[in-house]
Amino acid sequence: MMKRSLEVLLVSALVTGGGGIAFAADPMKEKEATPTIGERITKDAVKGTLMEMDGEFYQIRNTEGELVKVHVDKSTKLDKVVEGDMVKAYVTDKGHVTTLQRVEK
Repeated sequence: MMKRSLEVLLVSALVTGGGGIAFAADPMKEKEATPTIGERITKDAVKGTLMEMDGEFYQIRNTEGELVKVHVDKSTKLDKVVEGDMVKAYVTDKGHVTTLQRVEK
């Protein structure tokens, strides 16, 4: 009887716990980075395709076709991005990205 109860408990745990995994949200759809009002007003924005991610330096091909090299670090607010994503980067005069958002194509 005890063995049967343990089996039922184990199956119940697997069904309820495992079911959540199947319906988990796509982590790439999560929007984490939101610029502040100050960033929106005072920072230049670079919008385009993320071409390369090399350590702390990313390259974005902007809408004019120019390749723009920008700097990111631990202080940068980042959405989850991969090369090929359309992005919008809020950039300081020195080329540092304060917020990098993934945008819909």
